[in-house]
Amino acid sequence: MKLSGKEEQQLNEVEQQCFHGSWTKEMLLEEVNNPLCAVVTAERGGSIVGFALGKIVADEAELYQIGVLPEYRRQHIGNELLTALHEKMRERGAVCCFLEVRSRNSAAAALYESLGYEKISVRKGYYGDDDAVIYKLSFA
Repeated sequence: MKLSGKEEQQLNEVEQQCFHGSWTKEMLLEEVNNPLCAVVTAERGGSIVGFALGKIVADEAELYQIGVLPEYRRQHIGNELLTALHEKMRERGAVCCFLEVRSRNSAAAALYESLGYEKISVRKGYYGDDDAVIYKLSFA
């Protein structure tokens, strides 16, 4: 996906607000421009208010990030983003998608489970102060 300079800036702003800069702008743009990457965005009023980013390698996909600006949450944008990202992943040959999420992030877990993701593993202490829960969605 080729982004304009304005879109790059908006995408970075969403990442900064949602994840407090866990990725630098350079890291984010490097991933977005990676040929193995899939990214979808949600716009409202001509501005990016959310995005979902993942990677497809062989027949497996992994969700790296999904973020929606706080003022746009609880409007089903996350669901729309994941549905669109899953479609891109399937089109590129993925048969499943993995993700990891903090065990305390119940809102994200509820979203993933509502879309059919199943909990398959836990990485104890992965985040230092929290466990990582690993989910998988089969596209069959």
